[in-house]
Amino acid sequence: MKLAFAILIASLVTLSSFAQAPHADWQTIETEHFRFHFPVEYEEWTRLAAGRMESIRERLIAEIGYAPPQKIDVLIMDPMAQANGSAWPFLANARMVLWTNPPGPESVIGNHADWIELLAVHEEAHLVHLLRPSRNPMRQLMSRLLPLGPIGLASPRWVSEGYATVMEGDFTGSGRPNSAIRASILREWARAGRLPSYGQMANDSGSFMGMSMAYLMGSAYLEWLREREGPDSLRNLWARLTARKTRSFDEAFTGVFGDSPARLYARFTAELTHSALEIEAQQEGAIREGELWQDLEWATGEPAVSNDGTRLLTVFRSRENPEKLVVLSTEENTKAEEKWNEEVRKILERDPEDVAAVRRRPLPREPLFELAASDRSQHFLTPRWIAGNDAILFSRYEPDSEGVLHPDLYRWRLTEGSVERLTRGADLRDADASPDGSWAIAVRNRWGKSQLVRVDLSTAEVTEVTPATVTPIYDSPRISPDGRRIVYVRHDERAWRLIVRDVASGNERVLFPTATPQTGTSVAQPAWSSGGESVYASLFQNGFIDVARFPLDGSALERITRTRSAALAPAPSPDGLYFLALERDGFDIRFITTDQTAPEFTLARSAWPLAGMPDTRSVTPFEVRELAPSRPYGTGRQELSFLFGGGYAPGNDMYELGLRLGDVVGRSNVLAIGSFGGDDGFEGGAIAGAWRGFPVELNAHLFSASEQLDDENAQGIEQAGGEFGAAWDRQWRNRTLDVAAGFLVQQVEGFAVDEDQTSLFVSPDYRGFVGYGSWRLLYGGSAWIQSGRTGDDDWNRLVGAVSLGVGSDSSSLRVGYTRGRIDDGVSDADRFKLGGVKPSILARSAYTDRVAVPALELRTLTGTEFESQAADVQLGDLPLGGFYERHRVFDRGDSDDDDWLELAGLRVTLSTDSLPLLGIPGLDLELGVAQILSGPLDGDTNWWITTSWRP
Repeated sequence: MKLAFAILIASLVTLSSFAQAPHADWQTIETEHFRFHFPVEYEEWTRLAAGRMESIRERLIAEIGYAPPQKIDVLIMDPMAQANGSAWPFLANARMVLWTNPPGPESVIGNHADWIELLAVHEEAHLVHLLRPSRNPMRQLMSRLLPLGPIGLASPRWVSEGYATVMEGDFTGSGRPNSAIRASILREWARAGRLPSYGQMANDSGSFMGMSMAYLMGSAYLEWLREREGPDSLRNLWARLTARKTRSFDEAFTGVFGDSPARLYARFTAELTHSALEIEAQQEGAIREGELWQDLEWATGEPAVSNDGTRLLTVFRSRENPEKLVVLSTEENTKAEEKWNEEVRKILERDPEDVAAVRRRPLPREPLFELAASDRSQHFLTPRWIAGNDAILFSRYEPDSEGVLHPDLYRWRLTEGSVERLTRGADLRDADASPDGSWAIAVRNRWGKSQLVRVDLSTAEVTEVTPATVTPIYDSPRISPDGRRIVYVRHDERAWRLIVRDVASGNERVLFPTATPQTGTSVAQPAWSSGGESVYASLFQNGFIDVARFPLDGSALERITRTRSAALAPAPSPDGLYFLALERDGFDIRFITTDQTAPEFTLARSAWPLAGMPDTRSVTPFEVRELAPSRPYGTGRQELSFLFGGGYAPGNDMYELGLRLGDVVGRSNVLAIGSFGGDDGFEGGAIAGAWRGFPVELNAHLFSASEQLDDENAQGIEQAGGEFGAAWDRQWRNRTLDVAAGFLVQQVEGFAVDEDQTSLFVSPDYRGFVGYGSWRLLYGGSAWIQSGRTGDDDWNRLVGAVSLGVGSDSSSLRVGYTRGRIDDGVSDADRFKLGGVKPSILARSAYTDRVAVPALELRTLTGTEFESQAADVQLGDLPLGGFYERHRVFDRGDSDDDDWLELAGLRVTLSTDSLPLLGIPGLDLELGVAQILSGPLDGDTNWWITTSWRP
């Protein structure tokens, strides 16, 4: 449950933080079973996906055995400049999201015949698989409240992700099941005796590539089960999971395969380990993997060697700490060896009978230079040397004003220690500098199109080298030592190919043309030899990944390595070659001489294909169908969903029911909410809406609310009116600024007042953080400035708040201070009132007289000024934290420094912005319990649960 809740929170935060702006020029293309929504710049990519989607659906239905009746909304976007996608199998309104950025050939998903095809098959397989409803009448009824199918609810994550991965392999002839990368990972994990346990296969964020095992091990296990029990076995499993008779996943599984999933997984891992050890035995005498140069962990960055060969550049990564861009000396690590030997000598001198430790791995090298990321959200991409060994070019993701991430170029000058940003919003990665350091070649992936560009490193001017195209896809350009040629990897004709291009003429030739994804054959990460007479690259072939040399004269390639796992990212030096070696805990850096080639080796077909050589698959191409012209998205298709909320708090006992009407992109969001309750709390209703079709959001909130404050004297307050405003926000990498402004018109009756009230307001809110290793310094400040008139009385209200804290990914400590004041002589209706909750039906500007503290009844204290101090602490992944607060409310001149009301307790809080993809408006939820420590309610213990909806 803890893991599921953490995944839910992470998903909501991701959805609300990264999305293309709803005010972009969105278009729609509609087919029989799909609606594709996309910003206009993505039309070419979208048409290629939409043209094949109906054929993909039909083929998947025939295999999986179910035809979903729903029409699917598909969103096309590129919010994070990464290759990804998602499927949301809600029975009422199923969704699919496709990110257009293509993966590189070295990626786990890089083995594709066509990226759009692979992505579409995987995500549509999720929907055809998981939208299948239960045949049980009671479950059908329950699905109206929790609109998810029984397969997804009952199955562990490895089932859904593993099965979609099996489908991508079956129907594209490529993908992970047919890749050398899956074979290499499974073989290495098995050879090390460290395959994931059955429980780890679904979710294991603590291990290297642990979260990928649902795809890699999950697909391999399902293929093994299908081979064992026959082609209909998986379809039979889905039929049993959706049967009229309710079954758990283990029960349904056992009924098809004859034993529990955990027990059969144990047999599967035994066979996989046997296969890996058989392959290891076959390789005996044919291994050439050099020497371990640096023992590292996690996803170590690609190495790059300076021109003189004396320095090596890479990125150190770990699970817990931010990345480090480091420069290491390639000379002998004599100081570390001397220190080690001296320590051993002292140990044996003190105890001659002791035995010195066996050391088979090199000692860690101290960096010559180090550039640490400020926090774990900051990443260094493909660093390369600039003209010598004193400057480095790298890419880093940076958000635009709407939070969409773009890779941009930076220059790090080692001697000066300065870091200079070269481009802004240029979408550049994989940059390599010319020998004289005046220009660089880079890849630009933008709007689903890929191209090579040239960057002037003095002016940051970017010019096209190749036209921007959906296909081919470009990757890893590298400039020759003389600056006259470029080698790069290009995906065209359904395969990755090694291309050499003449800089002056633009003439190109294919250096390695025989790559085919059907056999897992591919090339990646090219690098020039020191003399420029050949190119080194990682060769993915027959289930193995090794470094090969490709002579420019067109002669046959030469394998330099023959590894047991995988050799990636070759970095030539004058005396040899450095490369990344795949290990169970991550990548190490190894060194090998290039004066010899690897021995010949042919894997016997008796070795099981999942750990060795993938089977060659022949597939039928998907039919490409004609599409109607795209049309403007406009207000989008409006969808209706139900809301419920309210809750309980001291002095507030109410329930809220409502409707949400909005579109999937998020341009419009309208809420109609009614509130009712017992003897206290809010009653009434509201209609609130927001239009985000412009860069500035427009919003309105009409309301009529009656609040009963006290059962004994039936004193209450009634408010009816409307708020009309606008909101604007700006985002940076670690800062956000939100500004809201508008006016309020309402009728107020209560507290001896029966008057019209009008006011104007503006509210800026600034938040950010500064990273320090794995911790962050959190800060924020906000203000509420409101000027109004109640009847004939003018007033001005000012509230300001500041906060400061420290936090990591799972823990935080924050302190905050808030101060507010309103003019003297105002009516009771306008004075500050301590306590109460914020109901959904009241507009924000209509309750600025309230200092909301749900543990206290409204009007526990009143005055024209207030002061609040608070401290919050959260430990662990769940949003549960402890808090301490103290408040005082007073009239000017009557302040008593000892007159504080204090309370402390525990609470769970969740706050998200509107999630149009899921049909959910903005939500604030809080559940807590607190004890009053001082003041008029000293000793009381109160609890509360409240929700508040926002458009």
